[in-house]
Amino acid sequence: MTKTLKLDFNERSDATSPLANNDIYGRDLWLYPDRSKLEKQLADLNGLQANQVLCTNGGDEGIMILMRLIKETGKLILPLPAFSQYTWGVESWQLDSQLIAPQDDLSIDINATLEAIKQNSSSITIITRPNNPTGEMISLANVETILKTAKESGGWVFLDEAYIEFSSGFFDKPSESIELLNRYNNLVILRTFSKAFGLAGIRLGYLLGSENLIKGFVDRCMPFNVPQPSLTVAETALAESNREEVKQYCKTIQQNRDTLSRWLNDLGIEVLPSEANFVAIRLPAQQALATKSFLAKNGVLVRSFTDELMQNCLRITIPYELERLQSLLNQALAPKLICLDMDGVLVDTSGSYEATIIATVALLSDIKVTSEDIESLKNAGGYNNDWIVTQKLLSDRGFDFTLDAVTDAFQKIYLGENNDGLVANETPMIDAQLVSQINRKSETRFAIVTGRPRFEANAGTKLVGFEDVDIVSLDDVTEAKPSPEGIEKLQSKYSNFSWMCGDNPDDMQAANASNSLAIGIGSQNAATLYQAGADVVLNNINELEDWLCPIR
Repeated sequence: MTKTLKLDFNERSDATSPLANNDIYGRDLWLYPDRSKLEKQLADLNGLQANQVLCTNGGDEGIMILMRLIKETGKLILPLPAFSQYTWGVESWQLDSQLIAPQDDLSIDINATLEAIKQNSSSITIITRPNNPTGEMISLANVETILKTAKESGGWVFLDEAYIEFSSGFFDKPSESIELLNRYNNLVILRTFSKAFGLAGIRLGYLLGSENLIKGFVDRCMPFNVPQPSLTVAETALAESNREEVKQYCKTIQQNRDTLSRWLNDLGIEVLPSEANFVAIRLPAQQALATKSFLAKNGVLVRSFTDELMQNCLRITIPYELERLQSLLNQALAPKLICLDMDGVLVDTSGSYEATIIATVALLSDIKVTSEDIESLKNAGGYNNDWIVTQKLLSDRGFDFTLDAVTDAFQKIYLGENNDGLVANETPMIDAQLVSQINRKSETRFAIVTGRPRFEANAGTKLVGFEDVDIVSLDDVTEAKPSPEGIEKLQSKYSNFSWMCGDNPDDMQAANASNSLAIGIGSQNAATLYQAGADVVLNNINELEDWLCPIR
């Protein structure tokens, strides 16, 4: 079984640190832990004094103490979008705060942030660099301007640099932001062993800052807050040989991030500029949902968001090996084959096939069935063929007819003498604009996979106005849906990078069996379609137009 590629929490998941594979506990577990040795080590590496460093139980402890400090001493200035721990802290601690709305491109509004600092003396401003969840790299010049403005207002700045090692040029100037501590006594910097070092499990972060500000954190942290095994692993992680491994790992992630960003941009996908170990992409909200679901089915986890600012975004951690992620994104965002069911997707058959089922049952049994009876049976799965649906409805009511007898009666009602039967009631469900878009030549091939016989499939294709699409009808397969046979025929001809759109559970099962992205059609049936494996359910096929990047 393929190992899950975990790309939803920005961990170092597929190229783990060599240290993560060793049991380094030391021999002093009977002692209460002493973080002073590691704090001295970090101080020396950063050109600081030991009293300017505090090791915390993950960066989260430092943030928790920060929330307490804000509650006790001042007002929070928080430019958005921001790391969820900060927005959660505002609500959880009921902080006096001013949240700064981002610009349209989701970048931090520096000018509005500066104005808020000026208007709120003694405030505490949180800046994340690179920002999470967008990856934006706020310039050092802007950070310094914020520091100056805060100092003039009697405030200070908390600079979260959890992702700093992934920024371009970091290893050429690793002390760039640390040098600000020599000029400003109103700055605290957060860093962590969780991201670049790949040691999230040891729960160890650290704060760097002026002695006075760090003392405020020390006074409020738990005694013996970091376990000794974590301290021991971190001390080893700072050895020169391991820091060189971290450097090479980060450079690979930087290269992969730039490669993935360029490729996504070439597809027409909006990628937010990032200097972190992730990229955030903006999609139509339903497409983001479908992409996340499809990736998860294939063992790749990415992060989605519920807040209004980021609800149509996906955040994707950059893996060390890029090929698997890129291949799945290629299928999810730029398919080479899009398969469409016909009835209930392209053609409204409520006045034709559905009416014919009702009329055939009445003819052969003198019993009236309802649309709800038909829908209930189809939702059970395995009833994508209306002849079989009709036979089953009769059987359930005590009437035993052969399939041939049912089919003969059905076709006479449906087709009439000269196609003047109930078939004449059919109308297109797909807009002419989308039909025109599909008819244009592109790298994406559209095809119909239907339970209709070939003659009726051809008639439906003509009705909606398709000019050149492949058709796989009931006559072209040994097994109808939910078998993936029809989709697989098209995949072998064109590409495995496919989607399947349908309104029936059988369509969704066929999509999943062929590893196609499964798009359900018909929100009134959404629960059943999701249960059958839909990655997303749209109200109608025309909503697909908003996220057909590859055929624009």
